[in-house]
Amino acid sequence: MTNEPGAPRLMITHLVNHNFKSYAGEQILGPFHKRFSCIIGPNGSGKSNVIDSMLFVFGYRAQKIRSKKLSVLIHSSDKHKDVQSCTVEVHFQKIIDKEGDDYEVIPSSKFYVSRTANKDNSSNYHINGKKSTFKEVGTLLRSHGIDLDHNRFLILQGEVEQIAMMKPKGQTEHDEGMLEYLEDIIGSCRLKEPIQTLSRRIELLNEQRGEKLNRVKLVEKEKNALEGEKNKAVEFLTLENDIFKYKSQLYQYYVHDLQKRVMDKDQEKQKILEETKELTEKNAKISEEMEKMNQELKNVEKKQNKINKYIETQKEKFTQLDLQDVEVREKIKHSKSKNKALQKQLEKDQKKLEEVRGIPASSEQAISEATASKEDLEKQKGKEEEKLKEVMESLKEETSGLQHDKETKEKELMELSKAVNETRSQMDLAQSELDIYLSRHKTALTQLNTAKQTLQTTSDTLQERRPAIIELQVKIPLTEQELKKDQEELGQLMKMDNDARHVVRELQQKVDEAKSSLSSNRSRGKVLDALMQLKKSGKIPGIYGRLGDLGAIDEKFDVAISSCCGALDNIVVDTIDTAQKCVTFLKEQNIGVATFIGLDKMKVWEKNMTPIRTPENSPRLFDMVRVNDESVRPAFYFALRDTLVAQDMEQATRMAFQKDRRWRVVTLKGQIIEMAGTMTGGGRVLKGRMGSSIGTEVSQEELDRMESKLNEKVSKLQGCQERRLQLEENVQRLQPQLREMKNTLEKYTNSMSSLADQETHLKLQIKELEANVLAAAPDKAKQKQMEKSLEAFKKDFESASSKAGKVENEVKRLHNLIVDINSHKLKAQQDKLDKINKELDDCSSVITKAKVAIKTADRSNFNTEECYQEELVAKIHTWTK
Repeated sequence: MTNEPGAPRLMITHLVNHNFKSYAGEQILGPFHKRFSCIIGPNGSGKSNVIDSMLFVFGYRAQKIRSKKLSVLIHSSDKHKDVQSCTVEVHFQKIIDKEGDDYEVIPSSKFYVSRTANKDNSSNYHINGKKSTFKEVGTLLRSHGIDLDHNRFLILQGEVEQIAMMKPKGQTEHDEGMLEYLEDIIGSCRLKEPIQTLSRRIELLNEQRGEKLNRVKLVEKEKNALEGEKNKAVEFLTLENDIFKYKSQLYQYYVHDLQKRVMDKDQEKQKILEETKELTEKNAKISEEMEKMNQELKNVEKKQNKINKYIETQKEKFTQLDLQDVEVREKIKHSKSKNKALQKQLEKDQKKLEEVRGIPASSEQAISEATASKEDLEKQKGKEEEKLKEVMESLKEETSGLQHDKETKEKELMELSKAVNETRSQMDLAQSELDIYLSRHKTALTQLNTAKQTLQTTSDTLQERRPAIIELQVKIPLTEQELKKDQEELGQLMKMDNDARHVVRELQQKVDEAKSSLSSNRSRGKVLDALMQLKKSGKIPGIYGRLGDLGAIDEKFDVAISSCCGALDNIVVDTIDTAQKCVTFLKEQNIGVATFIGLDKMKVWEKNMTPIRTPENSPRLFDMVRVNDESVRPAFYFALRDTLVAQDMEQATRMAFQKDRRWRVVTLKGQIIEMAGTMTGGGRVLKGRMGSSIGTEVSQEELDRMESKLNEKVSKLQGCQERRLQLEENVQRLQPQLREMKNTLEKYTNSMSSLADQETHLKLQIKELEANVLAAAPDKAKQKQMEKSLEAFKKDFESASSKAGKVENEVKRLHNLIVDINSHKLKAQQDKLDKINKELDDCSSVITKAKVAIKTADRSNFNTEECYQEELVAKIHTWTK
């Protein structure tokens, strides 16, 4: 009955869970069907966490979501440790149903509501990603037809059985049965009040109709009975006199009633003034104590600031010393590594020098060995040639002409081979002399280029760091000033934040108490409303009110007292006579039925109100009740007696059945064990029949003003917190920046002197190296002469090689012709001879290379030793210094 057929309605498209309970990371549940969706899975797979996530977004407390506090809802596992928050988003859209499963989405109707819980058990709401309050979320959802007041849109686990076990219809006006429950769900209950109003109007109209009919009949009789104008005038005057008389009586009653009410109000005013006086004195004492505590807090903060400044100073000193230590260690490490490298280079060059010194001996040995091998090979060659001649003699007739030509060419080739070997030896010797002559100049030139490159790097570093130091010297004071300003503002904001939090907490508590009071006043029924109205009018001043409203109890015991104390809805009055007047009033007005407790008959229970010894020292429920007016405490004892409170059913069973006495016990979950031994439990849990604070009646206007003031304070607190977060981020960003800039400035400043010394040293070293390059510069005429001599030797070698190659090719050609003619007979012997000739050539080459190596080593031995030792020793001394 809330939507017309074909009208738009709201549906949930999907849920998005971020680190909520068993859902690690981001988990999307959906999309959902427009009417009916099922979530299945084995036990422990997280099915119940789906409805828990919806309860979380719709503002349920942690206890309703099977948790002790909000931080328990945050996911925690071995793979995801230290998660700081969890968030659940419920996405909605408005649709128009079509036939079957089809539907049409209304444009721009999609939105989502999310709630985030943090580690500190705080939570906040968002609408489409924008931060909002729970009141704004409730207003939005109620505008779309979601009933957050009665929660009929969510049937939780275990409530189906409770609904099925409901009575068909409530027995009394305040009782709820299946009929009332269903009417509440489908919306037809909203017609109940209009129907009652119309019924009352029908009754009034029927009475008016009967009255009118009676008057019509009376007028007809009077008209028939009128005798004349005289009787009419007499009746008129009589009626007019009666009217003035009744008006006079009514006005006198109003005057008397107002005078009585004024006197009552004056008495109430005096009482309020007396109570206010005591509260003012208490407030003054508390203010003095708060000033003392604030002064002590300021002193502690001053001491803490001094300690923090001292710590910062010591940190800066330690940083400077650490930088100096690092710089010295790096210099020592660099010097040691250079020293090791130069020592290794010296050892390598000394080994090279030893090898150069050993070249003549090894070459002499190689020459002697090669000469001996050559003599043996020449002897062997003579034998093989004799054998070849014998073979050739046998084949002389066939290849006599070719053989003669071949011998001639071989003799010529031998002469040419000697010339080739001599020219090669001369060319290698000239190349080696030229390389040795130019090596010292090349080494000096390489050292000069390396020094210049190092000088350029050092100069560039100095040029880069000078403006950087100037920039840092300007930037550091500005950063320090900005950091100091932010820290001072942050300190003020932290103080303001603490004060604002305290004020908001107090206002929130007052608003909650006012809401609770207003809600209880609205829901107490027309019987209590009528009686309290009667008390306000002063007709029956002895009415105190509903028993449950006259006391308060901790929220921990709410379920226990709501379940076991049926008299909380009874109405407390001062005497039995007052109760009799109330009963008469209810009976006359036909308003309803109520049960009354007369305080004058409760005094007999005062002797039993003293503390008693209980099993396991468990508390009496009566002792947990707080009251403002001690005169109503006997009424609470009458309602509760010595009922004990147990943590669970096991403890309740132990305490109820003692050897010397039986006790009435109730558990924190509302399970009751009577003294007769009967047990009561299960079904819907009762709670909220007594509040945690004793509230006074608050009007809706006062509640709106309090909420407006609370929202104003909350907005100011949020603005303060946002600015505080911004300042904390700035401070956290500026502190490491300032520390890094100071370290960099210290590092650059300390390195400038060493870099300048290095630059000066390199400039002097470059001058020395330039002088060494000039001193080691080769004589151009001598170099040109040596290059010219080398070119001449190269030309001689190339010419001799060319001639020898031509003759060798001719010999090979003739030999191949002879071999082709006598391949079978002559090939084996010729192969042996070729092998011996090749070995002879190898021996000659070895002898030539060894002779060149001896000459080269003799010439370069002295120069190499002197050059390397002087340079390496000079480097080692330089880096050691």
